[in-house]
Amino acid sequence: MSVRLVCPPRARRHLFLLWVIVLATASALLASDRFNPIPRQVFTGPEAGPWERVELLEDTHPAFTQETFAPPTRWQDPWIRRWFGTDTPSSGLVLLHCAKGYQGRTFRHPVLLVHGAGDNANRAWIHPFHAVLPDDPLPPEKQGFAPWLANLGYAVFAVTFAHNQGDNFRQAEQVANAIRRIRILLGRTHDPTFAVDVVAHSKGNVAVRLYCSDGAALFPQKRFLTPFRGDVRTYIAIAPPMRGIDTPFRSYAYNLAVATKGTYNAPVAPDAMLLNGQWQSMDARSLFPDKGGNPFPGQCQLLYNLVRDAGVRLGADSATPFDHNLTRDALYHGGRSTVLHGRGIDAAIAAGEHLIYRLEAQGLDPRVRLAVLAGTKRYITWYVDGLGYIPLPAELAAPAGDGVVFLASACHLDGILRRHAPLLGMKTLDLNHLGLTCHRDAFAAIDEWLIAP
Repeated sequence: MSVRLVCPPRARRHLFLLWVIVLATASALLASDRFNPIPRQVFTGPEAGPWERVELLEDTHPAFTQETFAPPTRWQDPWIRRWFGTDTPSSGLVLLHCAKGYQGRTFRHPVLLVHGAGDNANRAWIHPFHAVLPDDPLPPEKQGFAPWLANLGYAVFAVTFAHNQGDNFRQAEQVANAIRRIRILLGRTHDPTFAVDVVAHSKGNVAVRLYCSDGAALFPQKRFLTPFRGDVRTYIAIAPPMRGIDTPFRSYAYNLAVATKGTYNAPVAPDAMLLNGQWQSMDARSLFPDKGGNPFPGQCQLLYNLVRDAGVRLGADSATPFDHNLTRDALYHGGRSTVLHGRGIDAAIAAGEHLIYRLEAQGLDPRVRLAVLAGTKRYITWYVDGLGYIPLPAELAAPAGDGVVFLASACHLDGILRRHAPLLGMKTLDLNHLGLTCHRDAFAAIDEWLIAP
């Protein structure tokens, strides 16, 4: 005898909706649907350099295109070139570095370190006082936060993005991809309690914030972005541009130095400048995405009109007394002077899709605990061995900050805490933008926040 079960139309509709919810939930647990959780290449032993293991990961989503590299943005570190296999890798690639002893650690939550602009995991977190790894062993006081954290018993990981000035949306997805891979590496694929603690520096904060603020909901047209999966427990922001930066538009001297030197890993804001008596196009170094192939794709996404929207006035550090500040105003607001012409910061903010403004309006997911570390030493341009950083007149006149990010940006938490994410703490130290990633006092604050219950 057989029994036939009849499912009424209304019940079928309910079942269909249930399956939609189940599938949507399952897809939310994954990163980009084109991310390969199996490494493209693995480096261990002597091939891993200062790490225990380095993995080359790949996301083949069509959104991860080959970004443009200017000569200063090409990878100089021989280890980074070796691991990527090129000095101009595609944005679909990312390096996941595993610190020594990352397996079998006692702390429940692994730590993921995310570097800033023009940087990589080696310089940022292993040997912060050297551009490339020195031949001699590093004494403990010259080591970075990765070995310090590993020695305390944390399972430590770090990423190196393919482009050190890259698009922040793509880098946000690579953060999501790295977290998924860490879960696999630690054998916790089916562990519902798995979550990482993320420590980010400078520009790296924008990628982390974008993921932890559910950038997929903010920018639904960017279909490669993964919705936030609740897999970040604590987010420690070092020198974060919470309300962005405006450096390329605030300082004519900065633009003059970048344009004339040619070797600085930094963009130029004007469309053209008068150099050596001749007008020269700045297309090859422009931060605007419609110029010169865009070798600094992440920079216009960092911008915020700090003069109008944060009350950080243009002061003596921005003055151009040779033309009664005509150049200063043309640079920031757009226009033409005797030495430059450009579109101004608001045009660049629009070209960057108003990213910082959108993040400020969205706020951090309330499941993520936030801690902020900011610096108050403005001297960062001129370093002398044995003497340290020497202040320049323009730095003495600059608004309070760490030499790169103003305190009015780094310490502004109204936007990121809009959805009432818990604040573990905010601390300022007498350190500049780079010192915040290698000083014992900064490390002590980070360790305190990591072990907070």
